[in-house]
Amino acid sequence: MKLSYNLKLSQSLKLTPLLQQSLKFLQASQAELDQLIEEYIKDNIFLEKENSYDAKKSHIEAQGNADSYYDIFENQSQNQSLKDYLVENIGIFSFSERDQLIFSFLIDSINDDGYLSEPIEIIAENIPSTPPSQRYELEKLLKLIQQLSLPGIGARDLSECLLLQLNIIKNSKYLAISKKIVKEYLNLLGNKNYDELKKLMNCSEEDLDESIKLIKQLNPKPGQIFKKILPNEYIKNDINIDLQNNKWEVYLNEDEFNKVKLIEDYDALITDKNDKNYANLKEKFQEAKWLIKNLNQRSITLIRVSREIMKQQIKFLENGESFITPLSLKDIASKLELHESTISRVTNNKFIQTPHGLYELKYFFSGKINKNEDDSMSSKALLTKIKYIIDNEDHKKPYSDEKIVLILGEQGINIARRTISKYRGILKILPSSQRKI
Repeated sequence: MKLSYNLKLSQSLKLTPLLQQSLKFLQASQAELDQLIEEYIKDNIFLEKENSYDAKKSHIEAQGNADSYYDIFENQSQNQSLKDYLVENIGIFSFSERDQLIFSFLIDSINDDGYLSEPIEIIAENIPSTPPSQRYELEKLLKLIQQLSLPGIGARDLSECLLLQLNIIKNSKYLAISKKIVKEYLNLLGNKNYDELKKLMNCSEEDLDESIKLIKQLNPKPGQIFKKILPNEYIKNDINIDLQNNKWEVYLNEDEFNKVKLIEDYDALITDKNDKNYANLKEKFQEAKWLIKNLNQRSITLIRVSREIMKQQIKFLENGESFITPLSLKDIASKLELHESTISRVTNNKFIQTPHGLYELKYFFSGKINKNEDDSMSSKALLTKIKYIIDNEDHKKPYSDEKIVLILGEQGINIARRTISKYRGILKILPSSQRKI
């Protein structure tokens, strides 16, 4: 079976050009979509940009039937991205449907620099039917991604990224020293504390210099070779949310919405059936209608999903990150009668401007700490609270895990000490004995 981004494509279903285009639009970021539309307009005489647009009063509404418009997977994109590259390399092998699902979540969590953007424990919690206790599955498949892709891709931090690249180097007498520096003393290298490094490595100055040169030849952001340089590219918010008349209103960002329409006099171009270009013009006209339909469908889906996510995250809107509610792809998919793959696509690389800042939509998916309690808090909320407590502790008397348990308990949050230890590890925060200044 060939891996796609989330689930396998049924052999009985045929990907039409319309569906391929719709899926490409749905998964594209705003910057990528801008570029795609410019290319379509240049290639199609029936398309032109609109002059004005009111996102709040648009005819595009999150209403109507929930259908499976996007619930089919696409073939590989014509323009290869990092995700396309990963799908292509992993997809040549046969895996179980479950492994394909896990692969899709891992690939979606790899950012443009090539790093895993979330702790593997958090990714595990968001995968349907995958309890955190089975994180070994993700570890195994992540290792496979690391082995089958460019060295450094899929790393969880800079140290792992550089080590993955060093592991493919052969016949270098400086390899052992370089690996030890990257694995244990990267902070000293970053601070240019060469004297301390020389002492710890127990090596000559020449060997240290050559080892450092070897490290500097590595790529700290291996995913960037797939980065498409777009004009004036920056993170754009696709969605806004404001409190209006004591009600949260979600709407498209009108400043960034793609304004495309059919030219007003298109009829005059395709009336003469005897024209030798008649068939080609009819085809171009149909393509133009498809594009507008797909853009509208993308906007409808984006609005519907955004509204439902924010509906579930009222506590976050009112109080901030520490109050993110447990939420899964399955929860939103069930509410909207869409496939989980659709929810995954529409929340990836789509950003919403909130009262607390700019967030990627998929950020709001988070597993429960206690899956047996309906009112249990989300893993991301707990991570935020623990980090806040430690950031504001007396660094001369840092809090023990037991003390953090008591502090959270005073807030009505009953968490075991081992849970604090686990999440402190996820945050890469040292134990209290090692945090003391």
